[in-house]
Amino acid sequence: MKKRKKERGAVLHLVFNEFRNDSRVEKTCDSLSVAGFSVRVLAFGGVGLPAKEKRDGWEVIRCGSGRRLWALVALSWRFLTSVNGFHLVHCHDLEPLPLAVIGKLIRGGRMKIVYDAHELETEKMAARGSRKIIYKVMERALMPFVDELITVGERIADWYAKKYSRRKPRVVMNSPRLHNPKKSEALRKRIGISLETRLFLYLGALSPGRSVEAMLDAFSGCEDRVLVLMGSGGTSREGNRLEALVRERASCEANVFFLEPVPGSKVVEYASSADGGLCLIEDECLSYRYCLPNKLFEYGMAGTSVVVSDLPELREVVERYGCGVICSELTADGIRMAVDEWLVADVRTMGVRARLMAEERCWEKQEKALGDLYRRLIPKVRLET
Repeated sequence: MKKRKKERGAVLHLVFNEFRNDSRVEKTCDSLSVAGFSVRVLAFGGVGLPAKEKRDGWEVIRCGSGRRLWALVALSWRFLTSVNGFHLVHCHDLEPLPLAVIGKLIRGGRMKIVYDAHELETEKMAARGSRKIIYKVMERALMPFVDELITVGERIADWYAKKYSRRKPRVVMNSPRLHNPKKSEALRKRIGISLETRLFLYLGALSPGRSVEAMLDAFSGCEDRVLVLMGSGGTSREGNRLEALVRERASCEANVFFLEPVPGSKVVEYASSADGGLCLIEDECLSYRYCLPNKLFEYGMAGTSVVVSDLPELREVVERYGCGVICSELTADGIRMAVDEWLVADVRTMGVRARLMAEERCWEKQEKALGDLYRRLIPKVRLET
């Protein structure tokens, strides 16, 4: 751990969830704490979660419990009654932004707001129908109060700059920290397969728009390859349906395995057990079309080459580095053909190039831009070594 500088600027991170497993928020808080800021996360309470939690140099406060509405009321009250204690509020996603703006108005504009768009917020899968209209109106109305906007990829940043006629947002990619994991066999040992069998890993949510069903069908009956899906369906009805389907297929097909998610610190180690990583996002919304998922970088940090869908950011990365195969059609046949292409490629070279890609985009390079942004926003707060 780096030597922490003397704390000066007080920063509050607002997240409208239970803050169980959010690597981007955790990395951001770690980096800002090391840079010398006093950091706190305000989140919803949840079953089995502590109301107060100390991390390495920062803390988490969870408000309310049970129903989401009660947690929202409790969090809002806690924020508004303590808003004078912060120089800056960092909003993760669009939902907390109205509350942050109210806090800024209470402070007479003396509090800064950073809006961290983890996706293209008004164009994501969840923003449909009347919700999409509300999101668009809300974001446009609140954008003038935002001091800095952060996004996760260049195309999303370009979209925001054009949409709101503002300076291009700062891009802070959701990449892992630089480290050198030894090639692990943890995944193979867990499911009991040999080194000779090609293992393909899917990391992430079992949710719509991720080609989950097509992947299952693509691997069905293939004796020379194994599919491991490591994730969960979350709390949505469709997510629960997909998780149940994956569990069912894993119970009756010899080459399909389902595993619960592992802690973020273990993801790269498990990814290094795989031969290939699957990142097959569907072109279902503009947010997905412009996505640059953190799983892509986690596979790369593990030295694992990838099979990706034909989306602009993913295609650009794979073509630039030669670190994988592009799947042109997200059907069972299309995915099977892409995996067949991967099987006859120079896998070792692709893995080396995947690692290079991840090194050039590692979190250490992202956090420098983040620290510079914060120091510009709070110029009167001097940091002492």
